[in-house]
Amino acid sequence: MNRIILIGNGFDLAHGMKTSYGNFIDDYWENAIEKIRAKPDWENGFENNEFYVQPLPVSWDGNNDYEGLKDNLNNINTNLNFTNEFFEILNRNKSSQNWVDIENDYYFLLKNCYKKPSRYTIAKLNEEFANIESLLEKYLTKVQQEFLKSFPITAEEMSFERSIYNVIYSDFNFRDFSESSINQLTEFEFQRVNNHIKDIEEENVSFSDFDLSERDLRLYKILVGIKDKRQKIKKLLTSETAPNYFRHRPQDVLFVSFNYTSTETHYHNPPTDSEFGNDISTDIIHIHGVLNNKTDNKVIFGFGDEIDKDYLEIENLNDNEYLQNIKSMKYLESDSYKRLLEFINSNNYQVFIFGHSCGISDRTLLNTLFEHKNCSSIKPYYRQKADGSDNYSEMIRNISRNFTDKASMRDKVVNKKYTDALFR
Repeated sequence: MNRIILIGNGFDLAHGMKTSYGNFIDDYWENAIEKIRAKPDWENGFENNEFYVQPLPVSWDGNNDYEGLKDNLNNINTNLNFTNEFFEILNRNKSSQNWVDIENDYYFLLKNCYKKPSRYTIAKLNEEFANIESLLEKYLTKVQQEFLKSFPITAEEMSFERSIYNVIYSDFNFRDFSESSINQLTEFEFQRVNNHIKDIEEENVSFSDFDLSERDLRLYKILVGIKDKRQKIKKLLTSETAPNYFRHRPQDVLFVSFNYTSTETHYHNPPTDSEFGNDISTDIIHIHGVLNNKTDNKVIFGFGDEIDKDYLEIENLNDNEYLQNIKSMKYLESDSYKRLLEFINSNNYQVFIFGHSCGISDRTLLNTLFEHKNCSSIKPYYRQKADGSDNYSEMIRNISRNFTDKASMRDKVVNKKYTDALFR
């Protein structure tokens, strides 16, 4: 059995990287205001691709942020004039909701372009979106370079890294698995030991005639004389004492990163296991591309929910501008999606979710992963908040939106009792 480590932006944030859309916008205004304040007195205006201001304040009060800029402009009865309307909407939403989701906002505006036609066309939206995509890639490149120079340094960072590493390469816990997967594993274990145990029961051989590990010896002894061995094996597999009798670890670990950064490279070297005598195989897929790759795995930025009821209408518009930033179209520009399909078709697998909200902007791909017949378990590692609450329930609600088969969801998703708060 294999394991997929599904990585989202929360993974980077937990490592101290300021990679959220909110971080990006805050950094944008800090840099823009520094340029404005550095203007010589004889220059009474500022302009870039996103906005312009004229005249400029002669003095400055408050912080170097968006609200601070607006306050200072209000003091001289001057407006902040956006030339990128999409960026204006992002900032307006961030101010009113203290939250920004560039991809969801893009999709909302895309639907408005055909449902409520106006001067703001899909061509204009895509042009402005591309501008923001370019700015975001430059910002994330800077954040990643700073991170690679400085992590891990402190004892706390080293401890955090070690705890993540241990989870990634941990043995399977069979209580996590769907009922069909447990039954399949039960049958595998039954077939593996049954003939030997029958020989022992018939006194043809003794325990000492087999080269048994300590686990197998305990298992053989507990099964000898039991009528329904399958049922006993199943109970043992899902019990607290399962590690006393069984040990299964991942054959292959695939890091599926939805981030553009490469934080996962700190964890892709597996441990050597003396008991098994072979290393776990690892691979990394950046499903949304890699920063500054302009050839075979370019950054994919957009929306990915073909399950949305409006998507079929968008396809039927017969206007390719509307499909320019749909992720499933861009997946075909690299082999990442194909490699992922090959992996999930090759063997049963468990999914560990690290810092991914499982929101609808990636619903098409997540539905493929979660509802696949080889998906045996989905284990969401949640975030513990400072006030003692956590986001487990929120993650489950988001995960449910990626399922069309809700019974399958309840069977596969691991109960909160059996998962952990990995991030804070």
